[in-house]
Amino acid sequence: MATKIILIIKMVHINYKWNISKINGKIIILNNIEDILLEKNNNSIEYNELIYLLNIRTKNIIFKRNKKKKNIMNFIKNNFISLQLFIKNESNFLFINNIIYLNKKENEFNDWILIE
Repeated sequence: MATKIILIIKMVHINYKWNISKINGKIIILNNIEDILLEKNNNSIEYNELIYLLNIRTKNIIFKRNKKKKNIMNFIKNNFISLQLFIKNESNFLFINNIIYLNKKENEFNDWILIE
């Protein structure tokens, strides 16, 4: 049984076509989003502005897939489906009405009431 698990892991690793691992990419994404949010006065940003700033801030990081240069958004879409889904799955951030908030303390936003 253990041989099959090792074989499956090796097969996944062989088919992975990016020069940056998914874990390292996730760390890069999380750090950059957090830095961007910390620079904002209220620790929040609109979704489209975040995409723009992520692309600018990571343009010096080389993301390659099949030896072709890609940007961070291509990496996110290929590995995490979308930036929106990535953010929603992270406890550090809160996504409400196209705005991303930094969640400094887990459960900090649980007592908030959203008024539209």
